[in-house]
Amino acid sequence: MPEINHKTYIKVTVEDVYHTISTAQGWNAWFTDETSLEIYPDRTGEIRMRWINFGSEKVTIEDGGSILEAIPNQKFVFQWSPGEQISTVTIELKPFKDGTLVVLNESGYTHSERDIRACIGCSVGWGEALALLKVYLEHGIVYKQDLIL
Repeated sequence: MPEINHKTYIKVTVEDVYHTISTAQGWNAWFTDETSLEIYPDRTGEIRMRWINFGSEKVTIEDGGSILEAIPNQKFVFQWSPGEQISTVTIELKPFKDGTLVVLNESGYTHSERDIRACIGCSVGWGEALALLKVYLEHGIVYKQDLIL
């Protein structure tokens, strides 16, 4: 399967972006409802993401797994299982102009029907997620549960 690849420019520092993607408080501020996240001294850890009343079907979704790398202000890599197999999400942060270039890649999907559906959904979803992250960090606007906060 091909990888999922997205890039976006966010006009805030790499430190601000990294704090938002490497803490439970950061994820819950713009994207999830009840993320728990722990980074160990060796820069690995565990992440559990939870969305409550998600989407038009109002379902609760839980997923997560190992944090493989958490390099401050550079990279955050974790695994989760939105499909049949575990996939790996790599978020790299690069200083660019007056802000940060955020590069997201996800790999590990197979050719099973369930993985293909998950890959398509996550490809669209990560694009939306990066747009939400940008709007949150640049303007303080949060879009959750059909409400703009």
